[in-house]
Amino acid sequence: MKKDVFIEHMIKQKKTKKQIMIRVLTVFGAVIMAVFPILLMMVIPENFLPSFPLSIAAAIWLSRVIFRHTTYEFEYIITNGEMDVDRIAGKNSRKRILTVNCKSFDILAPYKEAYAAEYNSKTIAKRIDASKSPKSPGRYFAVFNDKNGLRTLLIFEPNERMMEVFRIYIARKIKG
Repeated sequence: MKKDVFIEHMIKQKKTKKQIMIRVLTVFGAVIMAVFPILLMMVIPENFLPSFPLSIAAAIWLSRVIFRHTTYEFEYIITNGEMDVDRIAGKNSRKRILTVNCKSFDILAPYKEAYAAEYNSKTIAKRIDASKSPKSPGRYFAVFNDKNGLRTLLIFEPNERMMEVFRIYIARKIKG
């Protein structure tokens, strides 16, 4: 009797400079949204008093939404050789990025200079980076054809249990 395999591994993406800048601008915009009715009350006091609590609530709500959507996690799920990669935004919105059978991998190797020809190939049509950051030391890449026939490069950070499963299913395709 064959034993079923199920592994989940989640990583949190480090914030990029762009995400940090968006957050800083969001805080700046929220302060302006909250202060603007106060400035208007100085000029026309009777008309803008009711809008003050509303503008503060809108600023807080908008800030929360933007902050949530600048925080990403990736979850890798392996079920009997089938790998799913999900992107989770703000711990509440999950989107399946891909589902692939690991037997369709042409290569699985550490993302290092020794394998640069494989991951920089001109034949790669689609690139998916589901890792913590471009400078993470434990990054691996896999090259395969997706369900639409596009040559795809997946960059991810498997843990040791995932690598054990890959060794069971695709031992000859693992490099390094």
